[in-house]
Amino acid sequence: MLKNYFTFTRNQSRAILTLMAGSLTCTVCYFLMPYFFKEEIARPNAELQQMMKLIHTDEKQSSEQYFSDKNGEPQKLTPFNFDPNTLDSAGFKKLGLRDKLVRTLMNYRHKGGRFYNNESLRRIYGLHEDEYNQLEPYIRIAGAASHFERKAANQIHVELNSADTAQLVRLRGIGSKLSMNIVQYRKKLGGFTSAEQLREVWGISAETYDVIKPCISINKALIIKIKLNEATLAEMNLHPYLKGEIARAIVDLRKKNGYHLSDLAQLKEIDLINEEIFRKIAPYLTIQ
Repeated sequence: MLKNYFTFTRNQSRAILTLMAGSLTCTVCYFLMPYFFKEEIARPNAELQQMMKLIHTDEKQSSEQYFSDKNGEPQKLTPFNFDPNTLDSAGFKKLGLRDKLVRTLMNYRHKGGRFYNNESLRRIYGLHEDEYNQLEPYIRIAGAASHFERKAANQIHVELNSADTAQLVRLRGIGSKLSMNIVQYRKKLGGFTSAEQLREVWGISAETYDVIKPCISINKALIIKIKLNEATLAEMNLHPYLKGEIARAIVDLRKKNGYHLSDLAQLKEIDLINEEIFRKIAPYLTIQ
């Protein structure tokens, strides 16, 4: 019975042998084919090699540029003659500056900042020394000298504790925004005791301060003082020099002394108030 399942006719035997021979031939060809075509597919031609080399180079440069920008490292710039007071953001980008640095430059100008000389640009936060050295020969600040000379000839003088914004904007480097900042800070202080305090005003650079300092005068009689024995904690907290722990310490000292201080020098009993801080806050306090 089993013999019937394993017995083939002559035609069936020939078909099986043909199939086996074909399979063997295909197997042999599969393994031998790489040897026959090795020289043709092993290497790209010279032109293709050059293209691949250029692609790898471009990818490397793009990668280096990306990480250099991201990390804020010095850039290879493409400088041309420019005025940092008038160049727009597209122009700064054309110079090759990073987007973050461009935003810093534009924000500085929008807040009333101005570049009066090459060194002014050098001090911009985020500009590397190497980048400044690339730009410095191309900086052209138009009309800077004549602008200063014209205002100096007018002999402008401003009394800082009484000037309004219209008077303040007459000072070199002070625009509408900075003049408002000065008035607002003066109100918080109760008045200025010295021109040095202008350095504490938001937006006034060291260069601007140096320019306007000779034109400033101070009338200390206009300073509004805090009555030390009457002011509440909330009122003292409004003053830039007293707010926080110092205001709380003064209230505690006053309580300790029966809610009455007879001499400003008693404030030196407070650990937080050293000689320097005492000289700073004393002009704004009175025991009367």
